[in-house]
Amino acid sequence: MDESSPDSIKLPRSTKGTRPSFFDDPSMDQMMTFILELTTEVAVLRERQDSLERLLDERGTLSRADVEAFRPDEDGEAERTQWREAFLERVLRLHVPE
Repeated sequence: MDESSPDSIKLPRSTKGTRPSFFDDPSMDQMMTFILELTTEVAVLRERQDSLERLLDERGTLSRADVEAFRPDEDGEAERTQWREAFLERVLRLHVPE
């Protein structure tokens, strides 16, 4: 692993300053944070499910290591990107500027 690889980058564990505010009502900021965190988790679970399905189609059986090591091919990544964009569009449709 070289110095420029993403695995060698160390990010700070704490943030400085105050959390940014985007809405007049702080509870709206909290709600949007919740929605975006939940959306991220759903997207990650969807990609993991996609990995499981692709591995099962390809091999018929799998191990946890197979799932962790799996990287989709170019077509698979394109399908995931298309799904993710459509998903975010559905979730954030009320927040898209007109």
